[in-house]
Amino acid sequence: MLCFIFCIPSHATYYFTTELEAAYKEIVQLKFTEATKRITAEQQRDPHNGLPVYLRSLAETTQLLFSEDEQQYQILKSSESAYLKLLNANNLTTSPYHNFCLAEVKLQWAFVKMKFNDEVNGALNTKQALGLLNENLKTHPAFVPTKKSLGLLNVIIGSVPNSHAWIASSLGFKGNIEAGMNMLQEVIDSKNIYLQEALLFKIIAEQYILNRDSKMESIKLLYAKNPNNILYGYLYAAILCKHSKSEEALTVIERLPENAYESLAVIDYLHGDVLLQHGNYVESRIYFNRFLSEFKGKNLTKDATYKLFLSYWLMNADADANTYWQKITSVGQTTYESDKYAHKIAQANELPNKQLAKIRLYTDGGLYEKGLEVFNETNLSDLLTKKDKIEYYYRAARLFQKSGKTKECMEYYVKVITLSTDTKNNYYFAPNSALQLGYIYVQLKNTPQAKYYFNLAIAYKNHEYENSIEQKAKIALHEIK
Repeated sequence: MLCFIFCIPSHATYYFTTELEAAYKEIVQLKFTEATKRITAEQQRDPHNGLPVYLRSLAETTQLLFSEDEQQYQILKSSESAYLKLLNANNLTTSPYHNFCLAEVKLQWAFVKMKFNDEVNGALNTKQALGLLNENLKTHPAFVPTKKSLGLLNVIIGSVPNSHAWIASSLGFKGNIEAGMNMLQEVIDSKNIYLQEALLFKIIAEQYILNRDSKMESIKLLYAKNPNNILYGYLYAAILCKHSKSEEALTVIERLPENAYESLAVIDYLHGDVLLQHGNYVESRIYFNRFLSEFKGKNLTKDATYKLFLSYWLMNADADANTYWQKITSVGQTTYESDKYAHKIAQANELPNKQLAKIRLYTDGGLYEKGLEVFNETNLSDLLTKKDKIEYYYRAARLFQKSGKTKECMEYYVKVITLSTDTKNNYYFAPNSALQLGYIYVQLKNTPQAKYYFNLAIAYKNHEYENSIEQKAKIALHEIK
């Protein structure tokens, strides 16, 4: 890839061709091989065009973000400086694409560095990208693509949790979520080539940061228009799962193109998760095992191993279950919240109560009648530990909230918070109960109570899911203001 370094352009330029537009769209579809062939051909045809350099970087970094292949990262990470050298050799500062492409390459590799736990250099890249984008916005205010990346940064940095506040501080930029969302919408409305990328960012922000669009209209429309796009199909299925619509998610997963699993290994993880929620324990193992054998990264591996444990544990195959239970602490890493949870309970050897685990899975999957059946069969007096008693009320609260029984769920959430005041171990049950009560009081238009519970959710420390709960509570408080 570095052989193009010698091609110092004498007539620098930036322009999209039909082939480069096709390559860009293929990258968004995770068709990296096809995209790279087109980019290579365009670089050979016109080595003075800077856009193929930016697109090659986009293809490499996008693939690394999804594969999490450490070995490949070590091979490719020197490419960043080569791409920046090529772009700087263009020195076509009059084009709005010049600073845009420089910023994009820096930002692409910033995300990759953070994915591979190089947060300091990732933050430095982000700061440099931010400077280039702001400069571009001043000198070329009508150039809409700048707002795609600036909008994304505003949303990400504006919602950063306390544990990563140092990043925002080092950037000297607090971010503004609403300003970022407006920028993304402006790109979408402009209907230029970056429309789908901006829409993708907006959907992810709405669903996973801002708790908006509960009807999932945006992702439904995007998926409907691009049914063969593996990334959009995966995202739609994941969002359906987030909203406890696992039956619909399973339909979407089963309709994905045949090469979907090869392009995106986490589809195996999601497929296994949906089957586990449905009680298809044996079948779920196929996908969890395939995910663990084929995925190159370290994230979600603790959680996948924990769920393999559950697939045996809930069938009373305790000896087989124990094999996976013992592996949880030795695999993967604790960056993702779900991995932190799996690691914590395995390290403390806190085997989950089988009835409560079933209630959780049925509730998460939207199978509320089955969850209620198990709940009615579960006697509080049979639960021996305080943790299990607190979880009993928490699982009841989640089940009743998702099935529309607001009064009952509020009573159970309050019980969770009350019982958790004197516990030695910090579990996420009370913090998330406070967060959910905050959301409910927002719906009831009781602002003082909503603020009280959001602040209470933030006050809990050193528990699993801390970053996620704190982030959501802070954003909810900001939206109230």
